[in-house]
Amino acid sequence: VVYNWGMFDFKTPNFMSKFVKGNLLYYLDVERFDDFVYNYTYDNREIIEQQLLLNHQEKIAVWEEVNRQLKGSDRYYTYGFIQNNCTTKVVDVLNKVLNKKINPNFPSNNHSYRFILNEGLTQHYFEKLGINLLFGYGTNKQASLVFLPVKLKDALTFESSLANTAQKLNHVSIDKQGFNWNSISTLWILVLILGLFTFLKKSTLIYFGITAVFSLFLIGVSLFTNHPELHFNVLILLFNPLIFIGLYFKRNLVVLVGASVSIISLLFLGIELIMIILPLILLNFIYLVVLFTIHKKGVISLRA
Repeated sequence: VVYNWGMFDFKTPNFMSKFVKGNLLYYLDVERFDDFVYNYTYDNREIIEQQLLLNHQEKIAVWEEVNRQLKGSDRYYTYGFIQNNCTTKVVDVLNKVLNKKINPNFPSNNHSYRFILNEGLTQHYFEKLGINLLFGYGTNKQASLVFLPVKLKDALTFESSLANTAQKLNHVSIDKQGFNWNSISTLWILVLILGLFTFLKKSTLIYFGITAVFSLFLIGVSLFTNHPELHFNVLILLFNPLIFIGLYFKRNLVVLVGASVSIISLLFLGIELIMIILPLILLNFIYLVVLFTIHKKGVISLRA
């Protein structure tokens, strides 16, 4: 059988708002191992097996703890992106049972939470972009938890006394494609196209209007959610609404303050985030440069 802490119900009332808010309930469920392998193979998802090196008493303890949760009130839990998910629940079980706890300090885990999250999205740039636009400053911190399945595998491998060498249980096909549109190259192309419109006065006001709306959206998410990973998003400063407000109400000083805040925010983004959103950063500063150099009539004339 397979025990899985990653189950949730799409039919939950107000599913999306609860997911963003951080009070969506996930739960532990169990299924036949053969069904599990069939479904993963059908979805072209790889299964890697590690056999834990447990003695008889430890095996019994794991079995009793998992089934206690399955039948008890703690079968359900409030999901968290990093601190409370389907991997951390497995780690909690093992740490409760084993005399030697799983050590989160191993080579592949000695990175920031943001870096570790991005590792699995190499071929899915726009999904990675969306995640990184939402995640806040806290994800730049050094990882102190084992919170992804692949990292749990690495942790058990690093502690050779805990598990045997991992082995694949199914075959996953890899499609060979030409140009991958889901890549940063596509965003660079879009940025270059948008950059051609910078010489139109109205485009400048429209652009900073869009960034202002995006910044207000991030503020709303940060205030609404209980997910600590979404708090203190520095992109609120990079795309702050002060520039648009200054342009719209013809206040040069407000525009200058907004531009200064946008520049200073780069110091707090972190290298990992900068590398992912570099095209957007460049586009933002192209519009800033155009704002102060091309429009020789001054900032206020942009609304005319």
